[in-house]
Amino acid sequence: MTFRSADSVRPIDPGRFLIMAAGAITLWLVGLFLLHFTFGHGRQITHILFLDQDFPALLLALTGLVLFSPLARSTDVSLPLPTARLVLPLILICALWSWAGHYLVFQDYALSRDEEVAEFGAAYLRDGLLSRPIPPEWLEYRRAIMPEFFSPFGAENHWTAAYLPVNSAIRALFWHLGDPNLAGPILLAIGLIALWRVALRLFPNRPDAVWVAMLLAFTSAQLSVTAMTPYAMTGHFALNMVWLALVLRGGWLGHGCAVVVAIVAGGLHQYHFPPIFLAPFLLWMVLGRRWAAFLVHFAALVVLVILWAKLWPGFLLHELGPPADVRASAGVGDKAASLLRRLGNKWQPLFNLSRFMAWNNILMVPLAVLGVAAMKWRGAVRGETVVLPLAIGCIAACVFALWQGYGWGFRYAHGFIGPFCLLAAYGWVRLGAHSLWPVLFASVLALVTGAFLTDRAHDYVAPYAASHRMIHAANADVVLVDPRGGLFATDLVRSEHGDMKRPMVMNLAMLTPSTLDRLCANYSVRLFDRSAFRPLGLRASRLQPGYLDRLRAHLDAIGCAERLPR
Repeated sequence: MTFRSADSVRPIDPGRFLIMAAGAITLWLVGLFLLHFTFGHGRQITHILFLDQDFPALLLALTGLVLFSPLARSTDVSLPLPTARLVLPLILICALWSWAGHYLVFQDYALSRDEEVAEFGAAYLRDGLLSRPIPPEWLEYRRAIMPEFFSPFGAENHWTAAYLPVNSAIRALFWHLGDPNLAGPILLAIGLIALWRVALRLFPNRPDAVWVAMLLAFTSAQLSVTAMTPYAMTGHFALNMVWLALVLRGGWLGHGCAVVVAIVAGGLHQYHFPPIFLAPFLLWMVLGRRWAAFLVHFAALVVLVILWAKLWPGFLLHELGPPADVRASAGVGDKAASLLRRLGNKWQPLFNLSRFMAWNNILMVPLAVLGVAAMKWRGAVRGETVVLPLAIGCIAACVFALWQGYGWGFRYAHGFIGPFCLLAAYGWVRLGAHSLWPVLFASVLALVTGAFLTDRAHDYVAPYAASHRMIHAANADVVLVDPRGGLFATDLVRSEHGDMKRPMVMNLAMLTPSTLDRLCANYSVRLFDRSAFRPLGLRASRLQPGYLDRLRAHLDAIGCAERLPR
């Protein structure tokens, strides 16, 4: 599949393109401020992260584009052929940086509940278990210890991660190999290698376009920083690109291996992510009348949904027992209903796509848009170009711009960063520039903004990591967390890297006076509240009076739970 550009198409002035890209992104940001700040109500984590991280990075990148635009054609710069000798060492550097960044940037701490539950699942899978049996002495306190993101199956006697198991299984494998935090960097490297192979296949006579795709990926802060975390999104990026590389390779071996990759990807954490990526390519196969390939991959999609939406929950039901504590909601209907509800009340494309642009190379989205605009539509509707399925997938990722909470960039579009890079390479071909100087400048700019964003991520995570260390260093059987007054302080209620070790950490809000009486009578108990986490730098949140006031008064009355740190 090569890009067919007519010689009669007039090249676009690179300087003018940079100005237009900067102007379009600026207008997007103006709309964001008008809708979500001027007329918005309240402030959420989205507002905080945007103002602290994304907006300064975007402002720097846009300023750089405008200042550089007069020089965009001034220097003729080219790069050597993108051979393995050059590309693979760069991929290795990216992987090593992401591995080191888990310790240097995130201090070996998983910030969100999504990440912590992946670690929790990896810990019991490492031990050869399907779940973590709840010790009898903690059954009464099980929901205070695991407040959310747990599977309902057998929940009266087991702690089981709410997500599908493949991401945790990959981490468990690397745990056996020495370090579970190698999982993300290795998956990142696999995805980058697959992206390189796809770019070589799509642009066999345009090494500059291959470099554009790879430079955009190499300088993506979203790719590198997310690979520092246990998020499943790095796995989606990797497996999506491996699947595409195998499909473009063709033959029974390529398509057969792609089927296996798709089914594995369906079990990473939620099964609906791979179908969003795969569906446009099924349409592409139909348009190109590649019926055998379509039937094979459509069957794989059906198997994927049946396996992870039906058979896996049924297996857990058989092995662990009926649902308890919360309603089981793993069915296809539940997923569809949940998506529709979230589109109604959590649709935030202005915020999320701004984060996406900030955490990736500033030229990635503008060049991708140009690549789509340059598509030959007559050939596209006959399935002659892979631009169409790439474009449909990227548009779908942008349309489903749902509120994500935490995330370094827009993680729900993470699996489409590879397609964005490929579309940007098509856009580069349409630009008709003879020098890679604009992309190289934008890449340097992305490294600068990426360093800033990585530093801001470190500063945000540091108070939570310090709080986690303080809690788990407590000389007590139990530490009660009173999360009032701290932003997402409830996420501090967690195990030590998935292992349930002393002290057991509990959410005070999920206990009662009677359970507190029994807890204090049988165990040594300490209390962790805003008097401890606020000095560590945890952001303040509104203090809501209510039930927790009564529980704290009860603890004082029975003389239980001395505060940390003392």
